[in-house]
Amino acid sequence: MSLHRRQLLRRSAALALPVLPSLPLAWLAGCATVGSPTVITLGETELGVLVNRAFPLQRRLYELLDVTLSAPALRLQPERNRLAVALDIAAQERLFSKAAKGRLAFDGALRYEPGDASVRLQQVRVSQFSLEGGAAIPGAVAAALPPAAAPAPGAGASAPASVGQRLGQSLAERMLENLSIYKISPERLASLRQLGLQPGAVTVTARGVEITLARAG
Repeated sequence: MSLHRRQLLRRSAALALPVLPSLPLAWLAGCATVGSPTVITLGETELGVLVNRAFPLQRRLYELLDVTLSAPALRLQPERNRLAVALDIAAQERLFSKAAKGRLAFDGALRYEPGDASVRLQQVRVSQFSLEGGAAIPGAVAAALPPAAAPAPGAGASAPASVGQRLGQSLAERMLENLSIYKISPERLASLRQLGLQPGAVTVTARGVEITLARAG
């Protein structure tokens, strides 16, 4: 076959290929097989940058305590499919302007929210909470806290949760539960739809956080 004819055949084959939207090579590799799922992977470094953007986070608790959470440090827990985060906490009691600083550490699972294409924290559990000996927890705040949960049947006897523990869990539930840490851009979502894909399950792995992309059904 002549060189000229081979060049014409190659050009014809190239023109017959479908034009795909501009996407990272890893995405295209995952879409090579029709019907096969692929993932968006957020590496630990990128995830740290994303989580940091959500802070400082400020809330007023029970109209009595102004709380600020800042300086997040995260750690992947792939064996538990959870994300662990430690934060600096600053609290100021509004009535007498007493202030305190401390530390809040928690872990949580992740879920995808299709309403706004976000990845959000869920099932947040506090593992450490301290506020300079609790000096900034006024009696009115302690009285407003929900009662300690009763132990599950068969769990055995355990010491009742302290005021500090209850306050830490209340802070986590009010400030961190359902917190958005990442959003897929409208442009990416449009590209995914063109490929017939949609985000689904969110998993914490040793590589980072993975958002599964499955065929839209």
